Amino acid sequence: MVDDDKRAAILARRERGESIRTIAAGVKVCVGVVHKALTEARPEAQGER
Repeated sequence: MVDDDKRAAILARRERGESIRTIAAGVKVCVGVVHKALTEARPEAQGER
């Protein structure tokens, strides 16, 4: 699990076009954590369309 600050950093860095691997290294989490945070942030993952 990732805290709110790291989640915000992940989303902001992805918005700037950084790769998942680069984000993971920068935020000091594994690639899977970044992928999960990005997936959960998508509206369709929340059941919204």
